[in-house]
Amino acid sequence: MKLALTVGLLNRKTGEGNTLQLVKRLMNKFRSDVGGFLGMRQLEEQILNRSHTLQSFALDFEHYTLNLDIVNNRTDNTESINRLEFSAPASMIAA
Repeated sequence: MKLALTVGLLNRKTGEGNTLQLVKRLMNKFRSDVGGFLGMRQLEEQILNRSHTLQSFALDFEHYTLNLDIVNNRTDNTESINRLEFSAPASMIAA
């Protein structure tokens, strides 16, 4: 699943839109494995320098949480993924 998600992100076309929306669309292909989409949380936002920020998100699904870090370049309006990892959903950790 992680490999297929990575390949889908690498094959993204210029101007395909918001990285988070693309990740949600790609994850929908694995709905039978990950379950339904429950919501998204922004965990952190950090200014790296004058043109770059790092944003951390958690996308919660019924069976998994996908954690990712996105580096935004305000100079050329591009985004790149810095970290992508799966974990148990927050609801299972709290239980």
